[in-house]
Amino acid sequence: MSSTDLRPFARLTLGETLSVTRAHFPDKVAVRFEDRTWTWTEVDEEVNRLARLLADLGVGRGDAVGLWMNKRPEVVFGFLAAARLRALAVPFNFKQNPDKIVFQVHQLGLAAVLTQAEHLPQVSACEELLPDPRRILVVEDEAAGERFTPMAARAAFSPETVDLGATPDEVVYLNYTSGTTGLPKGAVTTHEMIQWNAISSIETLGTRRDDVFLCMFSVFAHPHELFHRPMLLGGTLCLVDSLNSHHVARAIDRHRVTWVMAVPSFYEMLLDHLDAGELDLSCLRVLESGGAHVPAETLHRLEQRFAATFLPVWGSTETTGVAVANSPLTGRKPGTMGRAARNYEVRVVGDGGRDVAPGETGEMWVRGPAVVSGYYRDEEETRAHFKDGWYHSNDLVSVDEEGFFTFQGRSNEMMKIGGIRVFPLEIELAIRQHPKVHDVVVVRAEEKLRGEVARAVVILKPGETCSWREIKAHCRRLLALYKVPRYVEFWESIPRTPAGKVDKKAITATPVQALAEP
Repeated sequence: MSSTDLRPFARLTLGETLSVTRAHFPDKVAVRFEDRTWTWTEVDEEVNRLARLLADLGVGRGDAVGLWMNKRPEVVFGFLAAARLRALAVPFNFKQNPDKIVFQVHQLGLAAVLTQAEHLPQVSACEELLPDPRRILVVEDEAAGERFTPMAARAAFSPETVDLGATPDEVVYLNYTSGTTGLPKGAVTTHEMIQWNAISSIETLGTRRDDVFLCMFSVFAHPHELFHRPMLLGGTLCLVDSLNSHHVARAIDRHRVTWVMAVPSFYEMLLDHLDAGELDLSCLRVLESGGAHVPAETLHRLEQRFAATFLPVWGSTETTGVAVANSPLTGRKPGTMGRAARNYEVRVVGDGGRDVAPGETGEMWVRGPAVVSGYYRDEEETRAHFKDGWYHSNDLVSVDEEGFFTFQGRSNEMMKIGGIRVFPLEIELAIRQHPKVHDVVVVRAEEKLRGEVARAVVILKPGETCSWREIKAHCRRLLALYKVPRYVEFWESIPRTPAGKVDKKAITATPVQALAEP
């Protein structure tokens, strides 16, 4: 099963893929978590036992199974158990607003929930919308008591393969967006879509069977990314239930992780542990970065410091993962998102639905076998974002003559200053060039007289001091006058979502400091 043999997997379900991987690599370590490891044989048996326990509780085809827990092996087992039962795996963002959780629970009509003790109060708050308490499976035995079912009860069931005749085109997963604006939307995802994205990622990025893969994305955002590439290759995945950079660095050293998928800011935090010299991070081979723009100078600096290949990529819930990537196989260009990944088509579309010329900015549209067809029970949002097979991303990009895409911003973040379009990223890149600046985020602000203006939140490097006048003078040297931020504020840190992305909503909700020139 070399990478050249992967395309036939698109015709297999996730359950069938697990069976094939077990057959080829029965004793290969599949999962590393804290002090424990599981081989592919043991993963397959755990999945089968859990599937039989769920079936015994009445869960079957088309039922929604909530994954309401932290990043731990039971998330992988539960996802694949639901797939074997022809049920739907549904991750829950337990850190989001309670109203959004209730909306999601109500929309789904959950048949079962897999959870752990610390989340039981939250789960119980939605109990009137949940199934019989016996269908709430709890990892810790002592927490289950008599009311809930301990997940350890799966040990009493057969480890033989469950085969209910699922097909690759069946829905297996509702991949909910983070819902930072509006209500969460569940992208309807099939076995085949997950398979195609894994195949594409492996073929584009060069993931190998001997890689130890660590995905740092939130468990409730893209849980399939924890395991889908290693499962196709017969590789190894590492799970770390922490965002603490020291804990993660220790796990990388201990488990000899070779490939990390994370947001750019995470790698900046890892640098402290690289400098300390207490841990050996020389095992790292590839640093895959998604979720935010990576300036060229940041790429060069991180790549030199880690002695690893840095790969900025772009992906989304709706594309089931990476759809545009810098590739060590087909080319990289610092400062860009890369080229369209294999098995994906990408257009840059301007007004009137025309493809823009190289260098012009337009909306990115994506098509391919891994792109979902719409959102669960949400016809209005589906019509708005999916047309004629194309996913309309709302991301504004440009493309050059070589096919490399450069991110310009989100369409809903673009500002109109004096009637002229201004992209926050352009201002951010200019401010980042200031030698005292560590990080910066630019958002829109409103003034009665001027209308929309730019607001810059700046994080200085340790030990540095700087005035807002100095930042503005720096911007005047690099930008047109109307692009110079009206407000410049110095914060201790940038607020981030649980997924590690910049929380611009939190910034705009914070009152503007009175630092504008008169």
